[in-house]
Amino acid sequence: MARRTPRDEHAAAILRELIVITRRGVADARTAPLSLSMTDQSILGYIVDHPECRSVDIAEAFRLNRSTVSRQLAGLTRLGVVREITDASGRGRPLELTETGWAAYREAIDLLQTVVDRHLGDWRDDEVARFATDLTRFNDAASDGDRPRHPETNAPADD
Repeated sequence: MARRTPRDEHAAAILRELIVITRRGVADARTAPLSLSMTDQSILGYIVDHPECRSVDIAEAFRLNRSTVSRQLAGLTRLGVVREITDASGRGRPLELTETGWAAYREAIDLLQTVVDRHLGDWRDDEVARFATDLTRFNDAASDGDRPRHPETNAPADD
């Protein structure tokens, strides 16, 4: 077995911490009145980031079988958070969030942002900026050019 270098140990620590962040985020988001799974939240986020996307787009982006995405979308449709745009033509209808979907999405993002803000409460501004820069760099290196945008990029205006 190859000897682990300090870099290997640091990379393993990063993975462990990312797993903890993900678990906490899912648990925190589930405290919202409309409890959505991590998959549900990811699909809502994808629809927000890719207005009028189709189920096939989600399947491709998440590297999932179309039938898996179809089942997930059926559940989200039953919950009243996603709907097909009915006046679209062609195969596969574009998707959008309903008002309930936008409310659930915003609530989850707000809840998670509050948790992040609390965790960063005693950090200096330059430390927060460095952490944001490092995370962006990390995700840019791992992305297929399909990075999520800011959570409110495509949100309809609140009335």
